[in-house]
Amino acid sequence: MQKRLSEIAEFIGGALEGEDIFVSGISGVEGASENYLTFMENDRHRRAVEESAASAVIIPLNSKEFTIPVIRVKNPRLAFAQVLAMFNVVEKRKPGIHALSSVAEDAVVSDEAYVGPYVVIEKGAVIESGVEIYPFSYVGEGVFIGKNSILEPRVTIMKGCRISDNCLIHSGAVIGADGFGFVRNGAEQVKIPQVGIVDVASCVEIGANTTIDRATTGETSIGAGTKIDNLVQIGHNVFVGKDCTIVSQSGIAGSSRIGDRVIIAAQAGIRDHTVIGADAIVGGRAGVTKPVKTGAVVSGYPARDHREELKIEAAVARLPEFMAKAEKFFNYSSCSIGDS
Repeated sequence: MQKRLSEIAEFIGGALEGEDIFVSGISGVEGASENYLTFMENDRHRRAVEESAASAVIIPLNSKEFTIPVIRVKNPRLAFAQVLAMFNVVEKRKPGIHALSSVAEDAVVSDEAYVGPYVVIEKGAVIESGVEIYPFSYVGEGVFIGKNSILEPRVTIMKGCRISDNCLIHSGAVIGADGFGFVRNGAEQVKIPQVGIVDVASCVEIGANTTIDRATTGETSIGAGTKIDNLVQIGHNVFVGKDCTIVSQSGIAGSSRIGDRVIIAAQAGIRDHTVIGADAIVGGRAGVTKPVKTGAVVSGYPARDHREELKIEAAVARLPEFMAKAEKFFNYSSCSIGDS
């Protein structure tokens, strides 16, 4: 596939400067070859672009000129994503139900949906148009899957859960397993029945091997536009707001509430019944044990204001120096007292 730079510039809302050449693809600077378009987020990467074999580059509005053609845009990384999609159009599967799948008689599957081999769809499930369900996936009783959503191989959607339109669920994800609920009866643990569901709003992406537990009662809810990485655990009755970003190996314990546009970095842990305000950022490996205010940035364990945590880390790093000085001081003081 080849495209003119003028066509690309129009598609991404950019301004072309230089020759209107054809390019055959787009890549990062490291992998850029001749006839490829690359991108540069800021002038710190100028030298790498100049030394690459790229034939054209997407640059910020205020960057200096290059000897090769450029497309100036407001947000080069966003433009890069848009051009990647432009060059890598994924064709939808031809609608139909594969002969090796198992679909309950009263399940409602759109004629415009694709159901691959070895898929199981239980009774009462509703699969809308444009849905693609890939091999070895399981769709439980009464599940609803909205238009144009995609279940990659080996996805499990348990009884009663709802997946809205335009969602992408990657391989191995489990939506709607029982929440972790037990109560002690003397020396024994008694299971609390988990009878709620998981409700996933539109345009959500859920990473490989991520698990989202059904509510004890009511709903575990994932807001529209939220993006969840691989290997994330979300507990029962958690509410996640719109457009959140939850990064790999994070865990959110039961009944926590996550506001809109929150970012939770890798390996962070959120205690149960914790409220995190909108637009907050939780740093990697942070342990959140108390509420986080709207717009706050926290890190460390226990999680605290990020600036305070940086000061603490800096002080801890200097402890060996302080200890050596203290030891020298006390040894000197002891010698002085003994001599007198």
